[in-house]
Amino acid sequence: MYIPEEKISDILNTSDIVDVISESVILKKSGRNFFGLCPFHSEKTPSFSVNPSKQIFHCFGCSAGGNVLSFIMKYHGITFPEAAKMLARKYNIIIETKEIDPVTRNELNLKESLFRLNKAVMGFYFDELKQSKQGEKARIYLEKRGISKDIIQQFKLGFSPDNWESIVNLLKKRKIPKKVAVQCGLVLERKQNNGYYDRFRNRIMFPIFDVNMQVAGFGGRVMDDAMPKYMNSPETPVYIKSRILYGLHAAKQFCRQEGFVYIVEGYFDFLSLYQHGIKNTVASLGTALTSDHVRILKGYASKMVLVFDSDAAGINAAKRSIEIFMKEGVDTRVLVLPEGNDPDSYIVKHGQDAFNDLALKAKTVMQFLLKVSIDTHGLSVEGRIRILDDMKQHLSLIQDSALRSLYVKELAETLNIDEKAVLEKVREQYLKQNTKDSFLMNKKNNEDKLESDRREEQMISMMLNYPEIIEEIKNTDVLEYFYSEKLKYIGKKIISVDSNKKAFITNVMAKMENDEDQSLIASYAMNDMFSEQDVNQTALFIINRIIRVRKKQENTLTSKIISAEKGCDSELMDLLKQKQAEIQQLQNRL
Repeated sequence: MYIPEEKISDILNTSDIVDVISESVILKKSGRNFFGLCPFHSEKTPSFSVNPSKQIFHCFGCSAGGNVLSFIMKYHGITFPEAAKMLARKYNIIIETKEIDPVTRNELNLKESLFRLNKAVMGFYFDELKQSKQGEKARIYLEKRGISKDIIQQFKLGFSPDNWESIVNLLKKRKIPKKVAVQCGLVLERKQNNGYYDRFRNRIMFPIFDVNMQVAGFGGRVMDDAMPKYMNSPETPVYIKSRILYGLHAAKQFCRQEGFVYIVEGYFDFLSLYQHGIKNTVASLGTALTSDHVRILKGYASKMVLVFDSDAAGINAAKRSIEIFMKEGVDTRVLVLPEGNDPDSYIVKHGQDAFNDLALKAKTVMQFLLKVSIDTHGLSVEGRIRILDDMKQHLSLIQDSALRSLYVKELAETLNIDEKAVLEKVREQYLKQNTKDSFLMNKKNNEDKLESDRREEQMISMMLNYPEIIEEIKNTDVLEYFYSEKLKYIGKKIISVDSNKKAFITNVMAKMENDEDQSLIASYAMNDMFSEQDVNQTALFIINRIIRVRKKQENTLTSKIISAEKGCDSELMDLLKQKQAEIQQLQNRL
């Protein structure tokens, strides 16, 4: 499926990047741009910028950037054709596709086949629950659990029969290829390699939707004490566990409305809360929460409440998750339910109002961790030392120094330990954790600075923001005087695009071959520091400066090399090496 270039232009010209990104990131207008928390790295202060006039985004924190298609690809982890199709559907653009290379075509066909197959299997399980004789026990089970028919209908709950080949036969009937049958995760190959059998048998089935309402996978729960109690689909090309949260497709609008989200662990926890009016809820499906999960949720809510059982497993699950939330800089609370309750049982017994009242008492992350540590070690002298060792690890993760200082003060008062002693312990831990990271980051930044010249970067920025100067760029052939091969390559890509076309910058990005180059384009396009009144004069000055400096540098070294050659000077190789070094270091002296 090759998408013609003119259709890509239609999609870019029709799409509104602010509208599209607003579906995944909470944006606020500031000046000409919109800002929000970056969905691609952890941050507490918004550095993710969207420019509506240029139709591009750029993060000043992690340097991610691009056009609307780049964002869709990076955010959803999908290919370029898939992103183009998603936007085309949104804006009712009909794409007439052409053939692409076999590998890409096979990948796309596999994903589409998996989505179609999952949808068909969802329908099969749903019908089994509603109509089959075997499904009667599942219907009775769901009724006892208090799950309404409306919820069953909305989330398409189903039942997998107690047979070994129900789905196998369905796949055969639909003539599903062997490769697709294996990769869907719904069937397993027999050990004797003589056929397949169903993965899910005699279970309540929960289709797992992605945010685009497509069925990515399934979860199944037994109705007795058999083990394992829960079973989920394995990872497939369409089911990436680190990026999918159960119920988000239905809950995202309510998370936006309320400004926060409850995070529970299981299917029934989610369904019961949703059914009782707590609709700003998602479930982690029993898997460890990841940075991707948190960053995705940040697009819908600025505050998150972890809801856990009060047993040891619930406490440990909360502790494991907290570090992720702290590193992501999210305002997080922890709600530990009264002993003997999980979210499902609590909301069923006590109702929505009681749950809301309890949620108001949710502890901050530090309050929760301190309570757990005190419960574990006690408040003896030895216990307080162990508590301090526990808490210094957590406190050192807080990037906001003022907030960290407040927690240090609170901890010192609680443990009756001198505040300076607590602060010193936390500082030691903080420096230990951050010194190596800072060193590596500074090293990378210094290396990045050596790759390009400030004047050359200014030239690229002007070409993007003021395409009218491109004719002068061509006439002077200034790109051939660039020291940075990367910027020379980008400059040539820019001049290959028709500067009279609409959406010039986004069309330039479409010419780029990788994410890194698209991010560079976004960075330089955002860096518009020039006045429109004297843009031509400024451009000529920069062009002349680049050419003059390059010629002067090369002439100086060339003269020395010629002289060395005439005199058979042994320093010839040293001079050649010096020439290379000076070219690499030139930008540091400008």
